[in-house]
Amino acid sequence: MNVVLKRTALTVALLGAFGGAQATNLIINTPTLGIDTVAGSFGGTLLDSATTAISNISFNGTARTAVYDTGTGLDFYYQFTSNPSSVNGVERFTGSSFLSLGDSAISVYQTGAAFGIFTAGTETADYADRTSLGVLGISFVPNGASKINPGTTSFTEIFRTNARSYTAGNFALIDGYADNAMGFAPTAAVPEPETYAMLLAGLGIIGTIIRRRKNS
Repeated sequence: MNVVLKRTALTVALLGAFGGAQATNLIINTPTLGIDTVAGSFGGTLLDSATTAISNISFNGTARTAVYDTGTGLDFYYQFTSNPSSVNGVERFTGSSFLSLGDSAISVYQTGAAFGIFTAGTETADYADRTSLGVLGISFVPNGASKINPGTTSFTEIFRTNARSYTAGNFALIDGYADNAMGFAPTAAVPEPETYAMLLAGLGIIGTIIRRRKNS
């Protein structure tokens, strides 16, 4: 009975830590219906981060991005703070290129929590998308209420992948007028366990064939 109670308590604690959110998976050429919100970051080892000062005739502010190693893959984080002096709000982020992942699973989350280089966010994104060219998108629907308007900060958007290495990438901010910030991108995905099993099975068959030929 005590073991059951302890397991139940542990399950409740874990659900509370992650807000009970389920993964929002990015399917190529199919926008999500929304983006799950979590209580904070997923942690891991910070591998790299960057902040870029953005200034153009439409908007200005600070773009933040980072990549974390969770032990099972790399997480890519994006956020933008729009200065009060911006003329327009930002409607969309894009991150590229994630083409090296092929059709490997990518899930997306967002959080309003402050951690590391990221500040507390106020503006939630409405949906995410993924193209066959390896571009991941986050959209703040341009209805005047969900844009990253002047003087506001987006939630931090998180792309969870099974990549194990990364390189320089692109972080674009769009509102009719587009600007680019420093970003990061994966360079390879971790093979699924089934892939390893098939590889080992294939090697085993090859070894058997070679031994039989030698014996004959």
